[in-house]
Amino acid sequence: MLLDALLSNEQNKAALVRLGADGRLPHAIILEGERGSGRFTLARLISAMAVCRRSGAGCGECPDCKMALEGQHPDVEVFAKSGGQGTLTIKSLRTINQSVATPPNQGRRRVVILRDIQDIAQARTLNTLLKVIEEPPEYLMFIITVDNRENLLPTILSRCLLLRMELPSPEECAGRVQELLEGGVGAQEALRMARLCGGNIGRTAQLLSDTPEARVMADALALSKALIGHERYQVLRLLQRYERDRAGYRELLCDLRVIFSQLVEQKYQPQDEELSALSQRLTALQGIKILDIIDDMSRTGQFNLNLPLTLTRLGARLTGAVLG
Repeated sequence: MLLDALLSNEQNKAALVRLGADGRLPHAIILEGERGSGRFTLARLISAMAVCRRSGAGCGECPDCKMALEGQHPDVEVFAKSGGQGTLTIKSLRTINQSVATPPNQGRRRVVILRDIQDIAQARTLNTLLKVIEEPPEYLMFIITVDNRENLLPTILSRCLLLRMELPSPEECAGRVQELLEGGVGAQEALRMARLCGGNIGRTAQLLSDTPEARVMADALALSKALIGHERYQVLRLLQRYERDRAGYRELLCDLRVIFSQLVEQKYQPQDEELSALSQRLTALQGIKILDIIDDMSRTGQFNLNLPLTLTRLGARLTGAVLG
């Protein structure tokens, strides 16, 4: 089955197969999940289902399916972050409005994938598409990937099928990451990182590669250890690295949330020796306070705030949560 390429997500896959087999794939689908959770992979798979002319559930073997999965199908368009702003622009959304008026060239449907609608300001630009989402041509399908449904306006949410991404087990994640990295990492190291990332395949693969994301996660882990060790100066020193890197700051907050979520979970279900030892130096209440702070700072970070002051405030709030 086409959707077997995606690990876990059994309920989501079963629902999509039923809808596809009955010819009832909706005109708009929202895929909600953290970065690296497979939401774009699923978007590609759904696009193949939509354009496949052999099977409503997607055969995975015909030219339409193969082109859609490879990002080469003429009836599947992907609109992602643009330029230094890291957002979808009004201009690109107007381009979408114009292009969707054209029927599909080859497949059964035309599919528009809006990738990484990740902040409130960007999500509001989707109002430009509200009319076409409300009353789409019969051949049109939108697939929207988003970190958090709360960033989308109710008018958009009410017109879409919402699917929440599910993460595989750390063991399944580690196995898939080893396949992706073609044996370039050992089984134990892959499993350790998979546990740290809570089974997030994309994030785990990045951390085991020499990427900017891996360096941000290394900072997040060092920052977590400094917080728990009451090393106030080290906390501030690590945060100062991001005074001119707004994208890196947002990435850092995401990674901190992953780490502290795992540390709280390790208190009750210890799986990893290193994480478990670190979690024992943190109370559950402290962990929950830190997660609340990270969520709050993530929301305010969507606006154009003074970054050095924001980082100073973050450091003060985090150390306050640990030191009391």
